[in-house]
Amino acid sequence: MSDERNNGLFGGNEPIDLGSDANFTDLPDFSSDDFDSIFGTAEKKDDAQTESAEVKSETPAPTITEKPEETHANEETTTVSQPAADAKAEAAESDVASDKSEEQDPFEAALAQANQKQAEKDKSGLVLKLPIFSYANAKEEIVDTSKTFDELRNEKAEDFPELDDATAVSWKMTYGTITKTVTTPKKTTIASLKKQIEESKEFMDCLKKAKGEIECKVIPSVTAKKKGIVASYKGVANSLEEAVSSGKQIVFVPSSDGKIYEVRNNQIGTFIAEADSVSLFSKVRAGFIPALPKIPYSILSEIIAFFKTFVTEKSENEAMANIYWSFEEEKYRVHVPKQTVTKASVDTNLPDIDEEKFLLVMEVHSHNTMGAVFSRTDDKDEIATRLYTVIGRLDKVFPDMTTRISVGGKHLVIDPAIVFDGIGGEFPEKWKEAVEIRKYEKEDKE
Repeated sequence: MSDERNNGLFGGNEPIDLGSDANFTDLPDFSSDDFDSIFGTAEKKDDAQTESAEVKSETPAPTITEKPEETHANEETTTVSQPAADAKAEAAESDVASDKSEEQDPFEAALAQANQKQAEKDKSGLVLKLPIFSYANAKEEIVDTSKTFDELRNEKAEDFPELDDATAVSWKMTYGTITKTVTTPKKTTIASLKKQIEESKEFMDCLKKAKGEIECKVIPSVTAKKKGIVASYKGVANSLEEAVSSGKQIVFVPSSDGKIYEVRNNQIGTFIAEADSVSLFSKVRAGFIPALPKIPYSILSEIIAFFKTFVTEKSENEAMANIYWSFEEEKYRVHVPKQTVTKASVDTNLPDIDEEKFLLVMEVHSHNTMGAVFSRTDDKDEIATRLYTVIGRLDKVFPDMTTRISVGGKHLVIDPAIVFDGIGGEFPEKWKEAVEIRKYEKEDKE
């Protein structure tokens, strides 16, 4: 190596004295490669600084020891690719954007938290509420929820005979907006299914969106039974003689006493007994099915106002009004016949009106301040097959009223809403959302 180096670094031509080895006798000889491996070149130093600025290496910088060769041999380099660095940067930006998004919607976060707390509060209250048996307009709390659905069916079959056949009855539980079908009614208890729904995420979501009262309803459904041809050995006859000669083993015969008898024929003879139930006949319930429109509430209101004029401080008398249907006008007409009245009676005759034009639909009479109960006299007079209404307690703002039908002299009380329009009234459905119903407790009495 020459003792002189060209001062090319600074652009001059003067030689630079780099010193001599005279005073450094212990300094070992280094090759140019060794020099670069320990100190690096200016160019490599710049690259290292650039890479350090972009990616932070997890490997510590190498340390110079007395044996540079070993250091060089054992040195490890950690390399981070540019795509990985970009991914980290994007993830960091995503986190920042997410944080900003949350910061931008503090009200939504607070509202969600409030809804969650309210849902948990509602759930704790609903867990304590008893489920409700709901069928055919009948509702009743189920006190013993340890019963299976089939045990409940047996209990209710006494009031609803159609539930007696387990094969024709299916069950479901509706809890808010959630509906669950009962697949094993003989094994599933009411309490277990209620708890299953209450512990589901779906139920919590339901509570957050719920409006108004939430009920847990247990609802049976009676499926249609299979229809088919009556068995050849079974039938219906109009008389006992017809039953005997029919050649069938089992025959049902209606009797003049209003009952149905079961007749069985075999080689011993003819056996006759009152039938408990007859599957060949469909079930019939007493009641009334209107063929005409409902009577407007305005007509009922006018009749009540008319009756009230006969209830004063000086006297209390009954009165009567009849409601006709006009075939031509297709609407109802009210007629007040000539009558003689007292506190306990009305004496009148029906006018001879053309029945092809006007049909007498209902007779209405009052009982002044007495109860709206049909008397024995009413029972004797009201035998024609039509509708009858008695209005009592006319001393009240809203008097009492009872409506019944006569089927050839046999009477049956019916709901007035079946024949009168608007009897129940209407109101905004939102009103119900403000009312919470809880179970009546004995301490409420005290």
